Amino acid sequence: MKQSLFAFGLLSSALIGLTACQSTALTAHDAQLQALTDQHLILMRHQADSLAEQLTQLNSASHEYCTTPSPANLQQARQDWRQSFAAWSAIQGQSGGPLDAAGLSYAFQFWPDKKDTVAKQVQRELAAVAQGSATPDRGVVTTLNAVEYLLTQELSAEQRCLLLPAISQQLVNNAHLLQAAWHDPSGYQHQLSQMQQQGGETALLTQAIAQLAHGYDRLEKKLVLPLNTASNPRPMFGETWRSQQSLYFLRTSLLALQQEYHQGGLRNYLANTHHQTLVSQLDAAFSDALAHLPAGDSLAQWLTGDDYAQLLRFKVSLDQLGSQLKQTLPSELGLSLGFNATDGD
Repeated sequence: MKQSLFAFGLLSSALIGLTACQSTALTAHDAQLQALTDQHLILMRHQADSLAEQLTQLNSASHEYCTTPSPANLQQARQDWRQSFAAWSAIQGQSGGPLDAAGLSYAFQFWPDKKDTVAKQVQRELAAVAQGSATPDRGVVTTLNAVEYLLTQELSAEQRCLLLPAISQQLVNNAHLLQAAWHDPSGYQHQLSQMQQQGGETALLTQAIAQLAHGYDRLEKKLVLPLNTASNPRPMFGETWRSQQSLYFLRTSLLALQQEYHQGGLRNYLANTHHQTLVSQLDAAFSDALAHLPAGDSLAQWLTGDDYAQLLRFKVSLDQLGSQLKQTLPSELGLSLGFNATDGD
């Protein structure tokens, strides 16, 4: 991970340095827009790189466990799955970029899973592969949810390893496809360049804010679906209820959204274009949401009794953050995100 962060820093310096050289021929305002574009690309590419790196580690751990089954190797695979899902949680709210363009929107995760489809299909594939069928290379059974099922259920190493190596390898393959799509200069980078040339500030800001809005919508769904009502909470609608980590990944998603706001170019753009009030409001909204997010990994324990009220208090802070991102921010900038930019997934 340190190497990844070092590479991220080098890439940041290189692109920002390039922007500094170019800005002499640009107006100060154009330079700010270029910086917004560069910083957005840097962060998105870094997230794709991190996902590929973590899934490669998960793949190695899966093969090690299946070569030498042991409690220690199983625990390592579980830990690498956790790190992989955390990396995915930074990406899963994206819309309209390489994740969609490369046809990978459902390649890493199947959720919400209201009918327990993951369990049913994994069980079916386990039976089929045991009878000699080929391992699957697409669909629900090649997602991180399927890996979670294999690593958390009462299965023998022999059963787990009927599918685990093939699934983890397919996840790596898909991560490399996403990584290549993000780094392709003729893809999203070209799309942003065209936006800047044709639509200028309005197009770029709308795109940046819409990405945050989509990320927020995904985050909100992680809370609202299991929260439901006090009399009828739905813990099995939690994102990773089998491993009892739905709250943990709610937290990683919120932190990733904050990182996108801070490091993805938008906060710097606002601060450098005399919108300090908006910066202060958004900073405060993120801080308040994080402060009221309950501790721990499991969401289920907060869905009963008096603990439920703490989730409701967090929801108040989360709603306020959503209002800032989806209403106040675009309104103050004279933008309209439109229905498609804020309707979630």
